[in-house]
Amino acid sequence: MTRKNEPPVFINLTPLQVKKIEVMRESLDAPVTRKELMDDLIDGGYMGALKTLYDDGRITKRGYQDCLKLVPDYLKGDI
Repeated sequence: MTRKNEPPVFINLTPLQVKKIEVMRESLDAPVTRKELMDDLIDGGYMGALKTLYDDGRITKRGYQDCLKLVPDYLKGDI
């Protein structure tokens, strides 16, 4: 979890990775920023990881539910 005053972390992307992001953006019906797309991709990966950890018994049901609090409500319908 990010602390309130913690500075953001920046990552470097290769030109190929940026091109792939642009292709993903073009495939969407509504306009979306790179940041919005990356946020959704990270949240989707996070949800997949949580499911795997829970299914494998590496986190408890309570831990799973607590971690889901970090996922936006509109994505929880996929769970």
